[in-house]
Amino acid sequence: MKYSHIVFDIDGTLIDTEKAILMSLQKTILDEKGIKKDLQELHFALGITGKDALLQLGIDDIDYVQFIWDEIFKKYSGDICIFDGIRRLLEELKANSITLGIITSKTRKEYEDDFIRFGIAEYFDTVICADDSNEHKPNAEPMEKYLQYANAKRKETLYIGDSVYDMQCATSAGVDCALAIWGRIDSGDIEATYYLNFPKDVLNVLVDNNKHDDVLLDWAIELQFLSQCGLTYSKDLFDIERFERIREISVEIVSTKAGLSLEKVNNLFCNETGFQTPKLDTRAAVFKDKKILLVKEVSSGTWSMPGGWVDVNQSIYSNTIKEVNEEAGLDVIPERLIAVQDRNKHNIPKYAYGICKVFVLCNVLGGEFKSNIETSESKLFSLDELPELSVEKNTKEQIKMCFMAEQDDNWKVMFD
Repeated sequence: MKYSHIVFDIDGTLIDTEKAILMSLQKTILDEKGIKKDLQELHFALGITGKDALLQLGIDDIDYVQFIWDEIFKKYSGDICIFDGIRRLLEELKANSITLGIITSKTRKEYEDDFIRFGIAEYFDTVICADDSNEHKPNAEPMEKYLQYANAKRKETLYIGDSVYDMQCATSAGVDCALAIWGRIDSGDIEATYYLNFPKDVLNVLVDNNKHDDVLLDWAIELQFLSQCGLTYSKDLFDIERFERIREISVEIVSTKAGLSLEKVNNLFCNETGFQTPKLDTRAAVFKDKKILLVKEVSSGTWSMPGGWVDVNQSIYSNTIKEVNEEAGLDVIPERLIAVQDRNKHNIPKYAYGICKVFVLCNVLGGEFKSNIETSESKLFSLDELPELSVEKNTKEQIKMCFMAEQDDNWKVMFD
């Protein structure tokens, strides 16, 4: 199994409490403080402690208002239920000897009053409540407490929750996280290791079976290609309906195996019309003093050759110039092609669509690095002192190929 500890949030993950929390909070602040808020305006309160929520609302006598909120919350308890599939999931995880835990923003009393009655508390070995830490989600302390009390290793622990605060708590502690979309309207822009549409999807992330996943992904890619061709050229309404269903199946396969939401996969995987062709990505090989120029990515902290998608109004030549200028602040002239590669044959993870990577040797005219939203710095590296690379964009083997091309005036373009 990939993880030996699975830790859950409660509200919005194990039990559906959104309506009860928001409606009771709405009534509390209206009755006690005369504050009128739409339910949408109170969504920030999901995933943090009640006191933190009241603090953000500018409530001064927090303890008293919290007491009133708790009392009003009880009147909505009939609207709370366990999400479909949770009980069966917990049984299967236990059957596979997975240690289960909870990290919640509820106090210990709220945990006992609101959760115990559902009859699933017995599945959990370690429970971290708001009382157990000085800092709360999104701070890492609750997760650090769990790791300590449960004697769990970071790399073997997965935290599942429905809010950005849950994901930030796990990430700050160096723990993988999964967004429980079954407890949300949408995933928004929340960053997570996995996106789970249904509770049963948790089981898919536990098995690290790369070969099996590659085969399924190959099938999904082919199904998507065939369905898009069918939707492009078919005239019969019944055939179009069938091709639309084939496309949906391809999305479901990718979503299940990649741990991404159906919405996200659909936007990434099925966002084109017409005959499907690979995307183009350029990477600029810029050398000085027998060292190659790399840029550090803001999003990941890893390093890559300057480059990116070829814009619809750009050529390979012009896009290479544009990307180097944007990411490294340099003005360059593309000199010659080094290689044209099928990305999925050289880089990981495998993508669900085709990409042709074009490596271009460039000469520098001038310029200097400028702060930008994509990269935080640029630096020259020799082949034997390469930093941590963004391997989905360039590997050590690809960079070595560029070194070889730069040193060989008679270099012949390599292509897959």
